[in-house]
Amino acid sequence: MTLHRPLGDGWLGTRELPGYRAGSVVVKLDDLPEVDPAHLYFDLLLLDGGGRPQQTHSGPCPALARTESLDQRSRFVRVVAEVVRHTPGDDRGLSAIAPALDFMRTSGIAPERLATAVQLLDNASSESAVVSSLKEVLALSLGEEEAHRALSDIVSTLVRASGRGAAAPEPGPDAPPAALVAPVDPIDLEARVSAINAGGLAVQLSYVVHAVGKARARRYLRDATAFDLLPRPDMFGV
Repeated sequence: MTLHRPLGDGWLGTRELPGYRAGSVVVKLDDLPEVDPAHLYFDLLLLDGGGRPQQTHSGPCPALARTESLDQRSRFVRVVAEVVRHTPGDDRGLSAIAPALDFMRTSGIAPERLATAVQLLDNASSESAVVSSLKEVLALSLGEEEAHRALSDIVSTLVRASGRGAAAPEPGPDAPPAALVAPVDPIDLEARVSAINAGGLAVQLSYVVHAVGKARARRYLRDATAFDLLPRPDMFGV
């Protein structure tokens, strides 16, 4: 699946010290031997609506030695920017996700470490941010149509198991319409299943994330679909 990005997204900096913008997030590297002679320096900027830096998270990057290859440097900044893209969407900004940023800066983005970082991000993020992240990974892994089909069975199982609809999820662009979250008689469960599945992938994911909890949603969907729902460098062309 082709990855379509806003016009402001893209590479920054130089080949030696690359940066990448993903939505309102910019990740870049610097070389500050007076701060850390052995490692590169990490900067993550959260931009406001006008593209100006609003918050920053910075520090030495033990995950990247100064001898690290240029390709690995580019891979690191692109993956971190894409992973963080959906998360700093509330008033807390970067403060809520600082543990995940510290973990990636310190431990890197090897698969098992990226899995830990993503779980930290899910724990700290809003439900709508987790939905956006999962929607992107599913669409890039399976394609939206196949992902929608896979979620249809999962939604059906959850609705029938609960015997009722979920309580209203957090407000947000990916939340189900109010009509889909009102109390429902058990005899109307089939109608609820149909209504949620008819809403498309974002509505399906909103229901699942709210039903099982944002911290468990990625693992639950992984177990139900047999797909590893983690961002991978190859998804982003690195």
